[in-house]
Amino acid sequence: MMDREEILLKSRQENKGKPDELEIAAFGKASRVGMYIGGVICIILVLISRWILERGDIALAGWMIYMAMQGGSNLVLYKHLKRQEKLVSGIVCSVFALIFMISFAIAVYRYRTGM
Repeated sequence: MMDREEILLKSRQENKGKPDELEIAAFGKASRVGMYIGGVICIILVLISRWILERGDIALAGWMIYMAMQGGSNLVLYKHLKRQEKLVSGIVCSVFALIFMISFAIAVYRYRTGM
């Protein structure tokens, strides 16, 4: 039978190079904070593009990227956690990303053609 030290050593060897629970929790928190900051930057982009540049359509690019990130993140969470709200949120955010992408493409086309 193995003693405590042998079990710990074997466990460390098996898990070498893999993140531990603290690292996983830190990564999750860092990801959430990053998404919150991205949302705030999108709001700032809306304000700048609307009132300073007088080109509100510029903000569409920021929202397109943000919604794509949120959608992708939620779909991955659904895949691993099987939580229905993550699937719904992932689909909704992805649809919004597609809408913002189409709207941005239309805005770019109108700008380039002088419409």
